[in-house]
Amino acid sequence: MVQRFLWHAQDLKEDRLNSFFISALVDMRASLILQDDHGNYLCVTSLPDCWTVDRSSRPADTSVFGPEIAAQLAESRQRVLRTGNTDQIEVTLGEGRVFEFRVLSVLPRIGDGQMITTIIDRTEDRRREKVLQQLLREVSHRSKNLLAIIQSIATQTSQHADSIETYVQKFRGRIFSLSRSQDLITDSGWRGAYIRELLEQQVGSYINGKIGLVRFEGVNTLLSPNAAMHLGLAFHELVINTISHGTILKTDDTIVVHCSLTTTEGIKRLQVVWKEPIARDQHFLDERMTTPKSRFGRAILERVVPTSVNGTAAYSISDTGIRYTLDFPVDIDESLRVAPASGQSAGKRNQSS
Repeated sequence: MVQRFLWHAQDLKEDRLNSFFISALVDMRASLILQDDHGNYLCVTSLPDCWTVDRSSRPADTSVFGPEIAAQLAESRQRVLRTGNTDQIEVTLGEGRVFEFRVLSVLPRIGDGQMITTIIDRTEDRRREKVLQQLLREVSHRSKNLLAIIQSIATQTSQHADSIETYVQKFRGRIFSLSRSQDLITDSGWRGAYIRELLEQQVGSYINGKIGLVRFEGVNTLLSPNAAMHLGLAFHELVINTISHGTILKTDDTIVVHCSLTTTEGIKRLQVVWKEPIARDQHFLDERMTTPKSRFGRAILERVVPTSVNGTAAYSISDTGIRYTLDFPVDIDESLRVAPASGQSAGKRNQSS
């Protein structure tokens, strides 16, 4: 049972007490309507600006709120009289404004048969609830996408693994790559990730000590979460291939990653090119082209990644070097959000951070 008045000073006059309650209601953005047992209005305070009261005549539910809301209020008050419990209804107006009407049970201090109706603006509360619901749906959607990516990685890894040990090693590396990309996406509020930051994070995870190994050139575009996850995976495979064969780590050569935006038939497309010089060693070339380890990553680079971003990819090895090209459509609004790029090495940026 609610204790309405726990304590008040004996010398506090009724007019001051009333002023206090009315001020509190105004601060809460709440309106108060007092009616007698016949439904006649006795008092109205702080009515929301979407409704008005004609001061020249006694107001009524119909004249103030219109017939539809008046009918709902009449039913609500009948339920209060019948049950003695507080009743509430919610009304949605144009432009998404939402109000909660609470019809309170009889207040003995005021008099028999009299009721109070409070009106509270719930527009902001409902807006926040809607945003939260959208966020939860988005999290669910992205979680399903992430699980689908992991399932695809697991399938491709198992098809090209020649032992359990190899499978576990490769699978762990790819999951780690996804987690690094996911960190960037989460930090951006789920907008996505910039290509340069994606490259820095993937390269820095394995070759942070080799400052000038990778240089970024071109436009630093903000990728969608899906594109960021898969391009990060491609960078991971390319870096791992470089480390596994080790030739460039012993030289002063530099891997160049160049990104450019083009428009084809009104569709904005992003092209990412990885250019890696290699030693002129025929045995090395044969190994990169034919061994299970090379096929292991090429399935990701040539099939999984381009298919997942609705693009095309090409991976080639020649005596002049390794070249990987990924071309895929990007959202126009997203592609316009481009951060400046100076051509500084990815390894250097990562080390300084």
